Formats: sequence, structure tokens, C-alpha cells
Amino acid sequence: MSKKLLLKQQLYQACAKNIEQRINAIQDKLNSIAEARNKETKSSVGDKHNTGRAMMQIEEENSNIQLSQAIKVRTIFSTIDPDKQTGKSALGSLVITNKGSYYLAIGVGKVVLEEKIFYCVSLDSPIGSLLKNKQVGDEFQFNGNKISILEIV
Repeated sequence: MSKKLLLKQQLYQACAKNIEQRINAIQDKLNSIAEARNKETKSSVGDKHNTGRAMMQIEEENSNIQLSQAIKVRTIFSTIDPDKQTGKSALGSLVITNKGSYYLAIGVGKVVLEEKIFYCVSLDSPIGSLLKNKQVGDEFQFNGNKISILEIV
């Protein structure tokens, strides 16, 4: 197995771990909200009680939206085959440029492997959309920089 393919698999694992941590954190928050709601007893001051319950409900709704989005991301991410190599950059590609290395998967940000920086980005991000469907040798502009595709793994 090539060293670059191994790096790509490690980036895949880093993204998978990030997704699961995100989902677990949201589920923990939802469990805490449910626990707090169940423990809360009606206060003698009705408005204070109702305000607290309304705020918990809003927080719960926001957390449910976040959970739904994270599960959607996990579903899309699960379609990636970390061993697949293509001639054009696509979901799951490791794109090495003259200005950095990008793993096209989900928006995790900077990941350091073997003392090198890789950026895990979604195809919907500004740089991800520019990297999509590129081939080795292609060039494009991003933030005033001329970026050249050197390698696609």
C-alpha cells in the first residue's frame, strides 16, 4: 500500500471519529435536557417555571436539528471508499496542491498526520467546491492565490 493511500485512510478515520464524537456530544446534551426536564418540579413562581421549560424546549429543538444534520453528514460520509482512487477529485479524494493538502470529505478542518497539515473539507465549502472534479495539472484561483493540483489520491 502506498504511503499516500495510507494517509488517506488515516484522514478517513479522523473524520469518522469526529462525526461520532459530534453525534455523541449532541446525544449527551439531549439526555441532559431530558433529565433536567424530568427532575424539574413546578415552582411556586409559575412564570419562572414556564420560562425555564420554554428555554429547555428551544435548546432541545436546536440540539435535535444539530443531531439530524450530523446524522445526514455521517450518511454521506459512509458512502466514501477510502481505498478508491480516481483521476478526478471527488468525495473521498486526497488532493495535494502547491498550497496545501485537502481531504474532500467533511468539514473537520486541520488534521496533522506525520507532522504534515491536511485540511478535511466538505465539497460544499468554498475551497471544496473549487477542488471538485479537478485533475492533476489543473489550476484555479482561491483568495488571490494561484493553486495547482499536484496529485490526487
